[in-house]
Amino acid sequence: MKMKTLKYLLVAAVLPLMMISCWPEPEQGQEDPMTPGLWIYNTAVIQSTYALDPAAIAFRLNCLLTDKKLQGVENLNDVLTEAEAHEKKFLFGEMTLIEEDYKGVAGDYRISFDLAGDRGQSDRARGGAVIISTRNKLLTEMTDNDAWIIETDANDQLNYQASASEQITCEGVDEYSITAIPSDDGFTTYRVAIKGYKCKSHVGVYTSSWLGEYGITPKTNEPLGMATARKSVFAMTIAMDGPTFAAVDGVNQSHLRLLTTEPNIYKPSCSMSGGVVYRSSGEEYVSILGKYDTEKIPSSFVIVKFSGGADCGKVSATMTYNGENRVLQAN
Repeated sequence: MKMKTLKYLLVAAVLPLMMISCWPEPEQGQEDPMTPGLWIYNTAVIQSTYALDPAAIAFRLNCLLTDKKLQGVENLNDVLTEAEAHEKKFLFGEMTLIEEDYKGVAGDYRISFDLAGDRGQSDRARGGAVIISTRNKLLTEMTDNDAWIIETDANDQLNYQASASEQITCEGVDEYSITAIPSDDGFTTYRVAIKGYKCKSHVGVYTSSWLGEYGITPKTNEPLGMATARKSVFAMTIAMDGPTFAAVDGVNQSHLRLLTTEPNIYKPSCSMSGGVVYRSSGEEYVSILGKYDTEKIPSSFVIVKFSGGADCGKVSATMTYNGENRVLQAN
């Protein structure tokens, strides 16, 4: 399986903690003992990217709804950013349609995207639609018994152009929710729980079934409007596993587990080029759960650690695989 250099934004420009990077592999014919580790890590990251994308949409919607309430306007099109631009266009692009109180249910939103149209700032191109049930509560207003429920539209499935020659379609999900739980440091963690998220590449034969949860903790107790979210620091934890739509050894469907052994810490206020969000620290562990070719893949797990980054300083990312370490990127 050949991976290209990819960078995906997973939550938002306004909750911009979720930029995850895939690293390039050596050119064909070059021997490199780190290549299997790159395969394993990149496969998990790509799978995680698509699984978290509906939450990315939901967090953008929450920022828009929060600012609508704070600004006291009636129409989503009247919400403005600090620079007095139209926030809906900034977050979602002009071609994205948001249907309020979908099918007559208060607090339900159907958001449909045009893959060939414009997109929100630092967002990713997507087609299809999602339906988000907010129960008429912002994320910061949720109590223990509340949840945002996200559904994909069976008649208009989410889809993405992964490259010029590959399209990814997410065919559905068994359960997808966002709940609010108190964190140990006095802030609120938003738990994104996912069961049976099914995606497939049109050039492959496997369908994923990704399962688990993400914990997203903004280090603020203020309402998560766009300005507040962009100025905050975020922590994210990951505990996901299941069959992916890829084959890390070129033959067997990849069953992977992706964990954060140290929370990823993101600082949106530390700017980076190309829309990449500054990640100051964190550690991720990826392992193979199912069958794989042990000759091609001598070790079943890989660790990537981000370190440094005090006061927006340089951060190193080090991959450890099969007893070897390598610095893969630095900002």
